[in-house]
Amino acid sequence: MKNTKLFQYVVLGLFVFFLLVGAILFSTFRSSNSALTNISITVWGTLPENSFNSFSRNYFSDSDLKYTVNYTEKDPAIFDRDLIEALAGGVGPDAIVLPTDLILRYFNKIYPIPYTTLPETAFKDTFIQEGELYLNSSGALALPLMVDPLVMYWNRDIFNNAGVTKPPTDWAQVSSLVPKMTKLDKAQNIITSAIALGEYRNVNNSKSILSALFVQIGNPIVAFDSGSGTFKSILRDTSSADSSIALQFYTNFSNSSKSEYSWNRSLVNSLDFFTNGDSAIYLGFASEYMTIKNKNPNLNFDVALLPQAVGAKTYSTFGNMFGLAIMKNSANPAGTFTVLTSLSSAAAFSYWKDIFNLPSARKDSVPDISNSVSKTIFNRSAIISKGWYDPNSAKTSAIFQDMVESYTTGRETLDGVINTASERLDSLLNN
Repeated sequence: MKNTKLFQYVVLGLFVFFLLVGAILFSTFRSSNSALTNISITVWGTLPENSFNSFSRNYFSDSDLKYTVNYTEKDPAIFDRDLIEALAGGVGPDAIVLPTDLILRYFNKIYPIPYTTLPETAFKDTFIQEGELYLNSSGALALPLMVDPLVMYWNRDIFNNAGVTKPPTDWAQVSSLVPKMTKLDKAQNIITSAIALGEYRNVNNSKSILSALFVQIGNPIVAFDSGSGTFKSILRDTSSADSSIALQFYTNFSNSSKSEYSWNRSLVNSLDFFTNGDSAIYLGFASEYMTIKNKNPNLNFDVALLPQAVGAKTYSTFGNMFGLAIMKNSANPAGTFTVLTSLSSAAAFSYWKDIFNLPSARKDSVPDISNSVSKTIFNRSAIISKGWYDPNSAKTSAIFQDMVESYTTGRETLDGVINTASERLDSLLNN
């Protein structure tokens, strides 16, 4: 028992020591920042290398900033493996482009920006609300850069043929479109679908869609328990919101006995079905806009906000956010902080907005209107974007898939699949 307590005191002491050292490094650098030039850092991420390098070079050159970013693009499938191996060998990057679904995975490998350097109020005043996922008791784990929100793409021709002139704004309106837009042949095969929902494997972004439905009814999926100091699943926590409501709604669209029936697992991928002109609605990310246009240049489609819960007082959607995080192994965390602050500034936004075609995570760079209708929707969606603390994206995707398919195939009850998913999610969070 004494040894255990001694170990705990040692760990706590080391944590406080490194926190103080970090604060001193940042504050010292901030005071002498103007005297330092020619800062060079290495950054890893999954954003396209040519795009990131073009952005950083042009911005630093035009701004007369003597900074250099050596950026390396990593395949998302092996990013985690490569980074862990590099850090273990002491040769990792100074910083990474950190998506919100990797926060829990890397939080103990990241150099938090202390609140003495970047006050919490200043952070919240600068960045949109989803960016607060990067905040913890030690400071900011990353500087939010951009967000890729989930939106609704809709086929104008199918809507016009059904006599519907406007896209739905809530999920009840989506359900009401099924009888008007879903068409079956004589063998009861779906030839035109109102919307692809209800299945998992052939519904693009199914996990993100379910995440949006959960957060829209007020269930953040994972929450921090201040009592235990750990994260826990609240999928089955009815005091937050009953997740079964969202899951029931989602699965109704693949149930042939329901009036919402408009999709099944025998159909092709939902993105292809939409770009082929056979689906009225496709729920996808802002980053998919050009993919849709390129797949079918003749497709007559438009973009709208993701439908909301009926009677919702606050709007929300799911968003993939990307931030810039300093790694603990960086030889120059203060210099890295200076470069990342510049990259995530309002001035830098004008250099990358047309390269990445995604909304900024800064409040002062996300206008309500734009010359482009689609970008206006993307900007508005960015402001209402939310995310959650995903402990392992691949494994939680499997949990969500089993949750959907165990219910649609009748293997488990609605409450049963929610409980099982919540238990498996807790197991991931505790490992």
